[in-house]
Amino acid sequence: MNLFTQVSLLDGASDQFKLTRIQTYNWGTFSGVFDFPIPVEGYLFVGPSGSGKSTILDAHAALITPPKWVDFNVAAREAERHGRDRSVMTYLRGAWAQQTSDDGEYASQYLRTGTTWSAIAETYRDEQGHIVVLAQVLWVKGNSNTTGDARRLYLTLERELDVQELEFFAKSEFDTRRFKRELTEARVHTEFSAYQERFRRLLGIDNERALRLLHKTQSAKNLGDLNVFLRDFMLDEPETFAIAESLVNEFGELNEAHQEVVAARRQIEVLGPARQAHLERERESTARNQLLAVQTAMDPYREHRRRTLIEDRIAAREVDRKASDQESLRLATIAANAFEKLEDLRRQKMNMGAEVLDRLTQDIHDAEALKPGRIARRDQAQAACAVMDWALPDDVAGFVRLVESARQHVLKARERKTDIERRKDDIKEQRRQATDAFRATVAEVEALERQRSNLPARLVALREQMARDLSIPEEQLPFAGELIEVRPEAADWAGAIERVLGGFARSILVDDRHYSAVSAYINDQTIRERLVYFRTIAQSVARAPGPDSLVRKVNVAPGAFGEWVREELKHSFDLDCASTLQAFRSASRAVTREGQVKHNTMRHEKNDRFSVNDRSQWVLGFDNKAKLELYKGKAQALGDRVSQLEVELRKIDEEENAQQERLLHCQTLSNLSWNDVDVGSLLTRIADLTDRLAKERAARPDLAVLDERLKAQEAGYLAASANKSDEDARGRQIDAEIAGLRDKLAVVARLWPGSDQAPVYADAIAARYAATGKELSLENLDQVTNMVERGLNQELRNLDVKLVELRNTIERCFSEFNRQWPAVAGGLDATLASAEDYLAKLKRLEDDNLPAYEDRFFRLLREQSDQNLTLLSTKLDEERSAIRARMELVNESLRTAPFNPGTHLIIETTDKSLDVVRQFRASMRESLSHSFSDDRDQAEERFKALAALVKRLASQETADRNWRSLVLDVRQHVEFVARELDEDDLEVEVYRSGAGKSGGQRQKLAATCLAAALRYQLGGQDRTLPRYSTVVLDEAFDKADAEFTAMAMNIFKTFGFQMIVATPLKSVMTLEPFIGGACFVHIKDRKKSAVIPIDYDGATGRLKLAADVRDVEETPIS
Repeated sequence: MNLFTQVSLLDGASDQFKLTRIQTYNWGTFSGVFDFPIPVEGYLFVGPSGSGKSTILDAHAALITPPKWVDFNVAAREAERHGRDRSVMTYLRGAWAQQTSDDGEYASQYLRTGTTWSAIAETYRDEQGHIVVLAQVLWVKGNSNTTGDARRLYLTLERELDVQELEFFAKSEFDTRRFKRELTEARVHTEFSAYQERFRRLLGIDNERALRLLHKTQSAKNLGDLNVFLRDFMLDEPETFAIAESLVNEFGELNEAHQEVVAARRQIEVLGPARQAHLERERESTARNQLLAVQTAMDPYREHRRRTLIEDRIAAREVDRKASDQESLRLATIAANAFEKLEDLRRQKMNMGAEVLDRLTQDIHDAEALKPGRIARRDQAQAACAVMDWALPDDVAGFVRLVESARQHVLKARERKTDIERRKDDIKEQRRQATDAFRATVAEVEALERQRSNLPARLVALREQMARDLSIPEEQLPFAGELIEVRPEAADWAGAIERVLGGFARSILVDDRHYSAVSAYINDQTIRERLVYFRTIAQSVARAPGPDSLVRKVNVAPGAFGEWVREELKHSFDLDCASTLQAFRSASRAVTREGQVKHNTMRHEKNDRFSVNDRSQWVLGFDNKAKLELYKGKAQALGDRVSQLEVELRKIDEEENAQQERLLHCQTLSNLSWNDVDVGSLLTRIADLTDRLAKERAARPDLAVLDERLKAQEAGYLAASANKSDEDARGRQIDAEIAGLRDKLAVVARLWPGSDQAPVYADAIAARYAATGKELSLENLDQVTNMVERGLNQELRNLDVKLVELRNTIERCFSEFNRQWPAVAGGLDATLASAEDYLAKLKRLEDDNLPAYEDRFFRLLREQSDQNLTLLSTKLDEERSAIRARMELVNESLRTAPFNPGTHLIIETTDKSLDVVRQFRASMRESLSHSFSDDRDQAEERFKALAALVKRLASQETADRNWRSLVLDVRQHVEFVARELDEDDLEVEVYRSGAGKSGGQRQKLAATCLAAALRYQLGGQDRTLPRYSTVVLDEAFDKADAEFTAMAMNIFKTFGFQMIVATPLKSVMTLEPFIGGACFVHIKDRKKSAVIPIDYDGATGRLKLAADVRDVEETPIS
């Protein structure tokens, strides 16, 4: 009974899935369809290096290995350090070589270019007749060679599949919907994850790690470090990661609870000042209302005090009036006595002849009164004569003549004014015309300086605007005059030529391609000018002009329009330049130097609105230098003329002002008479009267003494009368004052009916009046009231400022609350109007929310620290124990598989001392400390410690992720050592990751561990044999001897695996007993792989190879 038969009798063999068929279509260098029947006993792919063996095995890898792990052609790259050289795209395209391209770069050579597709499939069967087919369809459109552009579909079926059934997909131009109609039994997946879930369930593969281990097995010689291999491929990820993740996730709830506590405390901190400010604002608002009430009572109080003061003042003035009446009677008696004494003295003076002196004195007084006015009028007349350059006469006749001259001057004033205004208007008109001409000339100069054209500025501006609006370059819309100039030798005919071509020169030339746009534009616009434009279409060739033709006296600029202009000149302006009238009369069409034009035998024309030699009107020429200089000179002359006219206007204005002044003085003189200015006769009369008065006084010496007594008595009488009058006036003043006071009292009583009673807040207002320090009176009542009101207003302003500040404080608190906790604010406006709602929230926070949040926080803190952290700590210990238990299971398998003759392996697990792990465990203990304490400060410290731990566990930073992997992955807390034991369990050798061992020893160690690991990953603890049994090895035994190779294959077979092996020809003899079939893979021209099946003799367990081949195989290598 062979080994395969023995294994088949074991429990679980009947439902083992084994590979029975591999199919490829256009896969790598295997073009077309290849179908490999695989015996359940195993299979060999034999062939030289580079023939395509790994290509077939990579199809298997692509079918069962997640893309994130798949690594093609690994075995061939064992000793190479460069990156991956094969991909799905290289297999899809059929990459077969690299060659140097035309630009010197390395370029891959492909069997299949353009749009192409490939397919790979594997069929698995068990002894109970179940079939599972795994297939992939790959395609790319266009010529892309980028791996990302390769498209894939993943198929699983539970019936046989021939890859040729998939041709419908390519024929439908890769319409994925066709699978539902053409391949109804297939489960089609666009993602490997869903495809993997299905085929693992069908084939009995429990976890994804088994797929990775199977792929790693394909290149077993590259397993590397034993510790890494056992940790990554044999041991499951510990549950500590899930618990830590749960801790991180659940910490969110704890953190949320903590944030609720913090938020509630912060909310109280934010709203607390608002409540304080709100209370203070209510107090200040009450004070303000009281001040407003006092302010409202100010007017009634003022009028009440006014009424009181008026009544007091009336009573006091009535007493003063009575005293004044008595005083007036006393002063009247004094004045009467003084008057009697004065009259006695006057009678005595009359009896002494005093009336003559009185008359003379009065005459002198009257004469003196006339003197100032007469002197002033004479000075006025003297000044007027000085202006008029006249002498003031000293006699009546001369003065009368002077006045008449002045009157005549006044009569002629209008005539002179009319003359001045006429001359002024004439000069103003000249100045306007000169100014307009100057401005127009300056505009022409500026236009000429901007461009070379001689055309008027207004036409150039019109052309510029049209070109800009139509987005046509100006040079494509030339004026005809810009393309024509008079030849130097014909300069004496320039004026005549300008007269003939002037209209044509002002025309715009329009190319036919712009005709539609220009004609539409001009039609739609109001251009406010006369504009002619020519559509420059081809015209018939005109006859050659004569020797004296105007056409021969001009040059035409070259360019796009030059030919058309020349033809138009010949067609329309072929006029003879006639030097004499006889020649003019004889010609059919002609022009004279003087500008007379003969259009035909009948029509003649001469336009002398401008001189034929007025160069300012000329518009022809390729440039405008001459015209520019002409216009600059003209502008200078016109500017000088304007300045001269300004001077003349100023002179006329000065003349007009002088005439006006002379007119005023003449009007003054014409209104005077001789008596108005005769000062001499008046002075003579005053001197005569003064002399007579002196003589009369000398004749009466006693009268002087009497006059002195009379003067003294008059003074006494006047003083007594004045005192009496003053007292009477005082009495009347008191009466008027009393009347005025009574009027004011009546007004107050009428306007303020309740002013006889003191208003509310009278005492408070009185105190404010008293605080001013001024004694209240009727005169200062309003002033003091204003002082009190200013004080009140200032207090109110201060309160308003304080209220605004308090309001701002409150609303800032509300705004901050809304900013930090918009959801809690619930849409409340951050305004004072919402204060009641905010303060209600504050009360709820203090009375209800904060205590509830704190209770929840402390409860969750206890639960998480007690449960999750305790569970994590426990799980770390359990996982370490579980590793030892799992290794014991592996060791049980290893004990049944010989490693060397008479020996077997065991894997020993030892703890590693890692500081970072110890620190992590210490952090957990710190987070668990005082977990039953109700001290809130300690709880806060515990939370901080837990938060720091969770933060690091949740971090995505590279350093933290590495730390998390190290502290949670218990697999890294232990070290694995392989010990080789003999039959008495005595140690033969120790293997630490294969270090220092030969290549064969490392392969032997790898194979042994692989078998155990595969047995563990695929079989678990509940089955004797793994349900999925196919193991692929790619040149795994190239460095091992035949004895080891057989031993390794025995191990795999003992564990129930179906072996699919790619190997060079030298290893065939050793592997033959462990397979049931083989094929020889070879390649032609390095790009066309092919297969030759090799028959297998089941009785002898040998391949039916030719004798010479087997001789080569069995020849030892020296």
